[in-house]
Amino acid sequence: MSGKLKPLSKKKALKCVPEKNSLVKETRLESGDLILSYPVAYKPFMARVRKLIGQDKDKTFTRKIQLDALGVHVWALIDGKKTVKNLIDTFAADYQVHYKESEASVTLFLKSLGEKGLILIREP
Repeated sequence: MSGKLKPLSKKKALKCVPEKNSLVKETRLESGDLILSYPVAYKPFMARVRKLIGQDKDKTFTRKIQLDALGVHVWALIDGKKTVKNLIDTFAADYQVHYKESEASVTLFLKSLGEKGLILIREP
């Protein structure tokens, strides 16, 4: 049996609900941008190196990502209730862009957040 998950159909993926990781800390900048700080576990090799040099106290470190106005807007829409389709529709309406453009941008952004562990995607 393979360890890979079977990809969802587009129809099912649009019904999924993104949720923010509760460990993410938000810092708003004067520019309106948002800094998201989140813990990341050291990879096994780095954990061993840190232990060898006597720095094995922390098993994680903090990474940061800066969101621009568009990213901040989508991040604010993620409430654990709205589906991916709801986010796409809202983004398209708020920025007056074609649905397909909104779909491409929002799904790519959500995928990036998910890969970094900033959100999880709950299936319907």
